[in-house]
Amino acid sequence: MDLRFGILGPVRLWRDGAIVQLGTTKQRLLLARLLLEPNRAVSHDRLFSALWEDNPPKSALANVRSYANLLRKDLCDRLRARQPGYLLTVEPGELDVAEFNERVRQGRAAMSGDRYEEALGHLTAALALWRGAAAEDLPRTVGVAAHLDALEEQRYLAIEECARARLALGRHSEIIGGLRETLALRPTRERLWEYLMVALYRTGDVAGALRVYAEARQALDRELGIAPGPELAELHHLMLNRDPRLSGPAAGWQHRRLRCRRRPVRLCSTGCA
Repeated sequence: MDLRFGILGPVRLWRDGAIVQLGTTKQRLLLARLLLEPNRAVSHDRLFSALWEDNPPKSALANVRSYANLLRKDLCDRLRARQPGYLLTVEPGELDVAEFNERVRQGRAAMSGDRYEEALGHLTAALALWRGAAAEDLPRTVGVAAHLDALEEQRYLAIEECARARLALGRHSEIIGGLRETLALRPTRERLWEYLMVALYRTGDVAGALRVYAEARQALDRELGIAPGPELAELHHLMLNRDPRLSGPAAGWQHRRLRCRRRPVRLCSTGCA
């Protein structure tokens, strides 16, 4: 039996290439929670938190057993009771999250060796695995929200790496539209604002690059109550002065700056992140 599991988008199970209808939301939540920790026993308490937040019914254990039995019809011997809860066996190549992580790992390894074309191939393949937001068809209960948020963060880090690779290859115009779309959804990602500014600057649209800085400043103030960080502000300064380090796909400013560590989150005056 050939199984494939998908959580990078609506939760899916494919058996021998065909989509399996998974039934109720609770059944799909159970499967999703187990897929977030494949090949590990997930405790009953963590399953309860995924299915019922902080208020499981008195019948929670019986209900979980019922949902597990229904899933077993499609998973056969892959789903087993294992103290302190249940364990779902997932083989290599069956889970989209695992494939995504491996592709990103390979992409980053290539980036560290300045093999940008190779890196772009891995990162593009990794991002192509996403069919929407992680488990977007399920409620973000306490038991799954943090895990799904972490997956989404890895997705946007991969988008940043992909943009970085294209800049290094001189493919500036290729990323402008995609970066604008992504920033409309995630306006607090300063690294993406930087990449959009550089892409516009290197296509000759200096005024557009400077306008993007103003947009970034407004977005950060609106969303987080903070000013642009030192890296974004420095880039703006370099552009105002037409600094020669900004020219060339992988030289000067970019070659130095794109290897620096991400700055820590700064708190606004009210203590928000």
